[in-house]
Formats: sequence, C-alpha cells, structure tokens
Amino acid sequence: MCLLTFFRLGLEPAAHDVMLRPPHNVISGVFNKEFASDIIVYGIIMGAAPLLCFVIVVYVVGNGNLGVDCNHGMNTGCDTVYRARAAVFASLTLLILLHAFEMKHSRRSIFTMNLLENKPLFISVVGGSLALFPCIYIPQFNDVVFKMTGISWEWGLCAASVVFYIVLAEGYKALKRRYWHKRDGVVTIAGKESPGTELSRNTTVETLR
Repeated sequence: MCLLTFFRLGLEPAAHDVMLRPPHNVISGVFNKEFASDIIVYGIIMGAAPLLCFVIVVYVVGNGNLGVDCNHGMNTGCDTVYRARAAVFASLTLLILLHAFEMKHSRRSIFTMNLLENKPLFISVVGGSLALFPCIYIPQFNDVVFKMTGISWEWGLCAASVVFYIVLAEGYKALKRRYWHKRDGVVTIAGKESPGTELSRNTTVETLR
C-alpha cells in the first residue's frame, strides 16, 4: 500500500515556482547535498519514532518480556512482542504515508500545501491508513501472517509518532528555507525571488547543459 502511494506521488503536478528556480548544478544534478541531507534526516526521524514505540511497549510497559520463540507462533509470553510489532507496523506505515505528503515539495510546509491537488495521492494515503485495521485486527490474518495482535492504548504511541515526525520534519524544512536559501542565493525573474543556486556572470549556455 505504501508502494502504491509513491506511484501516486509520481502524478504530482509541477510546483508552481518550478520555472522560477535556477538550473541544477550540472555536476551533482538532482542528487545534490540537499537531497543527501533529506535522506539522512528523514531516515533518522522515521526510524526513531517506531523504534521508540517498540521500546516503550516491550521495555517500559512490558518489563522486557520478549517471550519464547515468538517468530513461529503466539507462544507463552509473546503477547507483549506481538503488540509491540503491531505498534511499530502502524507507526511506520502512518509515517511513510505522511512522508508522501511532505515530499510534495522539498521546502514548503505541509500546512501551506493543497493536499487535495493530487487526488490519487490523497486517496492512496487515506486508503493505506484504513488498510492498517484489517491487518492488525482480523484473526488469523494478524497473528499468523503478520505475527502481531490487536492493540489499544498503543494507538496513542502511533499518534505521538505522527506528531513527533511532523514537528521535526517541519522544523527541518524551516531551517532549509532559512539557511539553504541564504547559502544558495536568490534568482530574480520577472520581479519574483526564488531560492536556488546563484548564477554567475560568467555562466554560459554550455555550463547549463
């Protein structure tokens, strides 16, 4: 379901300021320092939140009880691990789906975007979120296929993970808008300013190819 969501992200209309941006650096291209920074920062954020969910369920609430041979069935003492897995599954899935919205633009805040502009993406995100419930709560399907069980208060951890992700992701984007904008320079076209790589006076057609 997450893969389908990112296929839908490929249908995203071009950003409104795309023609105000300067050309990409011919050497780094799309895979520039900002792209690498995005991978590292978003990866850490999205990995930390589900990991914290697992730690809280198993080691804070469950007193570190990992059960016996829980990868082969719901054995004695495996309830805590199964609930932790469900919490991680729900948390990570929600973050991946939400991340698709964040990736509509590399610097704009999600709160300034029109999330309904790409309706296939919006529908896939909502559908993916709803698909969590049968995976977690349908008997046999949850514990036999996914090795997890139904959760209750753990949904609060999932909600906290979403808030955690939004706060840090939006903070990271705010830093990029402020500091990357200054470092990259500003290109003025038709009286409008756009962040990007400042063009040198010696720039020629050949260097932009």
